Amino acid sequence: MKKNYILSLVLLLFFSLFLYLYKNTTVPPSLYSDEADISYQAFIFNKYHTDYYGNKFPIHFHSYSDWQPSFFIYSVALTQKFIGHTDSSVRIPAAIFGVLTVLFFCLIIKLLLNSNIWSIIGGFLLAISPWLFHYSRTGFAVTNMLFLTLLGIYFWIKFIKNNQIKNLFISIISFSLLTYSYSTAKLHLIFIFLTLYLIWFKTINKISLKNKLMVIFLVILICLPIISDTLKGRAGYRFNYINIFSDPTVSKTVDNLRQEDSIMVYGQQIGIKTTFISKIFYNKVTQWLEMFTKNYFSAFSTDFLFLTGDENLRQGTQTTGNLFPIDFFLIITGISVFLLKKIPNSKFYLFFLLNLLLAPVPFALTRDSLYPHATRLILMLPFLIFFSILGLKQIFKITKSKFLIAFILFLYVICFGRFIHQYYFHYPNISAKNWHFGMKEATIKAVNTNFSKIYFINSESFIPFFLNYSEYLPVDNNKSPASLLISENNQFFTGMQTENKYYLGHMEWSPLLKNIPPGSVFIVPELELIRLKLSIEDYNKNNTTSISLNQTDGVKQIYSNQEKIYLVNLNFNK
Repeated sequence: MKKNYILSLVLLLFFSLFLYLYKNTTVPPSLYSDEADISYQAFIFNKYHTDYYGNKFPIHFHSYSDWQPSFFIYSVALTQKFIGHTDSSVRIPAAIFGVLTVLFFCLIIKLLLNSNIWSIIGGFLLAISPWLFHYSRTGFAVTNMLFLTLLGIYFWIKFIKNNQIKNLFISIISFSLLTYSYSTAKLHLIFIFLTLYLIWFKTINKISLKNKLMVIFLVILICLPIISDTLKGRAGYRFNYINIFSDPTVSKTVDNLRQEDSIMVYGQQIGIKTTFISKIFYNKVTQWLEMFTKNYFSAFSTDFLFLTGDENLRQGTQTTGNLFPIDFFLIITGISVFLLKKIPNSKFYLFFLLNLLLAPVPFALTRDSLYPHATRLILMLPFLIFFSILGLKQIFKITKSKFLIAFILFLYVICFGRFIHQYYFHYPNISAKNWHFGMKEATIKAVNTNFSKIYFINSESFIPFFLNYSEYLPVDNNKSPASLLISENNQFFTGMQTENKYYLGHMEWSPLLKNIPPGSVFIVPELELIRLKLSIEDYNKNNTTSISLNQTDGVKQIYSNQEKIYLVNLNFNK
């Protein structure tokens, strides 16, 4: 039986690895700007052991828009050591972490349900879930968070069951490393430690003082660099301006609501006072609470979880939920079994339920998304799938029907088959623009031209694509790449430039046409090309000389929804 289980587990892991690696550089259709940024950070780290701002062995990698947690970037840097600086190097680590997530989920179920069969079934349902499938194919740096979370849970369960202190240490180390995995994981770690103590406080209190001090030492040792970066404003850099408490519209909303109340009481008078009731119901705290509540409960919406998923095409297909509809009924059944029946290992189930309920809190504290955010909410996934398995097991316990279980699993396969078809045949076409398809190809074409000045013009920044695909390195090794990208602001161009050759930003075409830099080529999307043509038409009407536009190259049209990008140059005609 043990050999059969190991064989089944190995086959499941290879199946998962195939799912996550097959065509993962073309579906999704290209690297998104954040992935290109991660790829370049890893490339620079392998060259200089710094980020591209020159920070040595960074805890958080400094990017143009944010400070990125380091765990995933270091894994990409390691991958590039083996396969080189390629698009695959960004997505392979995500796939490996996805497979490891499946592995430890299987092991957790085996420990709790004491069943090889349910362990494999559970791992299979997690592996084919649209949520894990998608994020194991993209370099979004969240599957490493899932892996570390389940690794910590697995060794915590082993510690509780056999009281071996080494398992406690491994568990605490795994949980502590979460702080390096993803920005929201820092808050998740607090929730994990809090729920562990609340549920197993008697067991924790029995741990010897020496081992307690060792645990505290390990947590502080691992988290101290993160604490240091937090004090420097790096760890929470992005959260500082996307959290609900920094929303600049809250004060105005409160004032408007209070004014409406006052008008109803006093009419259209000048200098009316705010009523006491209005102050109670309408203030910053109640507005923050309302925003938090809406965000929190949206994470459990049936549309998000089971029907359409995330509204952002980079974070879902919009044709399938993050789970399958069957999961809805199984999750309800599984949670009901736990709440209504006395079952073994109930403390672990309580831990899963509490962390499922706490997982949306970090997302609920943000204000930059109008809909549930699959990336920030992904920690819900293993807990939801666990209750699906518990519900499926309960159905079998009641019916004793292997045929029914086989039929339910067959429905999963049918749902997954439909999802796979949508994912490979329709999703790339509708999401190409969201994934910035064409910016890589345009960048490579541009840097290989012989023009003396190359202008990248786009509403979406070309900077990460230029840095990554040109493999930009500073001429002076004592300077960081970022220090050589300097601001440029003149009458026709606003943005960044380097080497007086590469310009990345926004162009005002009319002033440019009066004094076109010689030897210039412009990389422009279709909307910018239309603006340029209109400016040329206007110029030619009002001047004795004329300007012609030559399209030297462009990005091949593969997807109907991709952004069309062209390489053009301008010539004066006598």
